[in-house]
Amino acid sequence: MEHKFKLWDAEVTIKPKLDMKYLYIEITSRCNLKCKMCFKQYWEDEEGDMDWDLFLKTLDDAEEFPKLEMILFGGIGEPTVHPQFIKMVREVKRRGFALGISTNGTLLTDEVLEELVRLGVELIYFSMDTVPNVSGAITLGHLAAALTAEKIRKLVGLKKKHRTGKPSIGVEVVVTKENYTQLSKIARYLRDIGADTLLLSNLIPMAEEQINDIVYDGSVNMEYYVQELEKMAHYGLYVKIPYFELKSERRCEFDENNAAVIRWDGEVAPCYRFLHTYYEYIFGRKKKVNAYSFGNVREERLSDIWRSRRYTWFRFIMKNYAYPSCTDCSLRDSCDFVTTSDVDCWGNEPSCADCLWGRRLIFCPIPQHMYGKFF
Repeated sequence: MEHKFKLWDAEVTIKPKLDMKYLYIEITSRCNLKCKMCFKQYWEDEEGDMDWDLFLKTLDDAEEFPKLEMILFGGIGEPTVHPQFIKMVREVKRRGFALGISTNGTLLTDEVLEELVRLGVELIYFSMDTVPNVSGAITLGHLAAALTAEKIRKLVGLKKKHRTGKPSIGVEVVVTKENYTQLSKIARYLRDIGADTLLLSNLIPMAEEQINDIVYDGSVNMEYYVQELEKMAHYGLYVKIPYFELKSERRCEFDENNAAVIRWDGEVAPCYRFLHTYYEYIFGRKKKVNAYSFGNVREERLSDIWRSRRYTWFRFIMKNYAYPSCTDCSLRDSCDFVTTSDVDCWGNEPSCADCLWGRRLIFCPIPQHMYGKFF
């Protein structure tokens, strides 16, 4: 199979491969919390759970990818609210896949934690807005953070009990003006309770009242706080730090790591950004991001969707960054293309030209950097 394309005056021939490395499965779009900075509070989509037959079909399709390194229960929902969560975990591990889970942790019982360790789940990322005894809570705050921290402590104890290094434990913290001065304290706290990794990400405002909460618009000098975080590398905690200012460099971790995301209803998106429909604010400028799918695994094989002409061309353009940059374009305040993510001024569909993930301001749990250290 090969696809031929025209790129300016050149002819491009691409022979798509089954080279997907990470497959995110949004087994549910529901959540038990209502964090104010989360996409869920602002999107236009209905909520739902992936049904068991579709889940099995997805795993069947995933087995066709010889380079697949990990399946991750992620997306925008909270995986543990799915009524068949632990059954799904067992099925993934029964088939021999490496498994990562992104969770707030609040619903993980002692019995479930024990089974996750016993099954050899490779990676668990906990999301926290703050941590206990550190000021600056920005959502449900210290109560939820204390509960999540207790789950981490129990997980660390279970790893010692079973004499295993799995799962690797990561924590994702969203940086805002309410907590940026506490980042080094947060890092030390997480190190002390046994976390392996701290993943920092910036806030994408979803509502007008959040616009001034960001720290990457030049309103905050983050140099001192970054230096303090970098010191933690000498004390056993891996810290992944985003940029805190807009740079010309673009690097999409979803593209670079050959990842795809399957929504709870089977739609296949290239990344988290296109998984749902919502409004975002890019440096104060309102933009509508519309969900975008390259196919549905309920109707097609994932391998056929991955190698389709449309998806193949999208990955080629994105990986070679052959698209414009709306974010720092001098015409952005008068251009119609910047109002939605549907298409850019070069004709690429959907448009990644305003994506803050690609500017490394926003991070999601991509486990590639953890290999070799924990696996």
